[in-house]
Amino acid sequence: MFAILRKGRNPPIPSDPDGALREMHTMRKALTALVLALAAPLAANASDSNGIGYTNVQLDYIYEYDFMDGVGISGSYELTDNFFLAGSYAYTTDSEDVVGYAADTTHKSYTLGVGFNTPIGDRADWVSQLAFARHDVSGHDVSCYVAEPQNCRAERWSAHAKGYNLSTGVRGRITDKLTANAYAGYEDYSGYEGNWYADLNVGYNFTKTWSAEAGVRLNEDAPTWRLGVRASF
Repeated sequence: MFAILRKGRNPPIPSDPDGALREMHTMRKALTALVLALAAPLAANASDSNGIGYTNVQLDYIYEYDFMDGVGISGSYELTDNFFLAGSYAYTTDSEDVVGYAADTTHKSYTLGVGFNTPIGDRADWVSQLAFARHDVSGHDVSCYVAEPQNCRAERWSAHAKGYNLSTGVRGRITDKLTANAYAGYEDYSGYEGNWYADLNVGYNFTKTWSAEAGVRLNEDAPTWRLGVRASF
């Protein structure tokens, strides 16, 4: 998503904005209904029995498209044995300074959603999540003529996108200390074409509370890498 925003800077205007919004709202309601319908027959099962919890806070170092890096915080809160809330915030920046050109770029992203989990074995859960997502990208570019360094042009720009993402997959314990998850997802933003992605993560538990986490999100634009620490409660 960030790569598209940065390249395009301003989203293309749909030929029928109201129709596009109605279509997005309709799809969102349909996806929500589908997730709840799939969840209903399984809601009697509990995930706590396999030792996988969903109340945690995680702090990450993030490296993403085109040398952007920064920090992110994410977490989830277990509402019941089968449902949880989840959210995240990430802030990454990049600076470029070459002869005749300098640029600063900032990318902020936010997600807030709900998840459903049900055990599929003694060590694994099937997990599905639906979340609202927003991306804000802004930059400051300065271009100068090499022959006339005093003759420069500055430009400030920004681009924004709001939408949703839906993911589903498996989270489980490989050993008592090693955990992993593999999710497949789809994200869609108003004014942009939808995008499929894969989210992979592995964690090592030092104690019952603390673990080291590493992950990558792969999509059509470019991968986003994460390395962090998680506290589980």
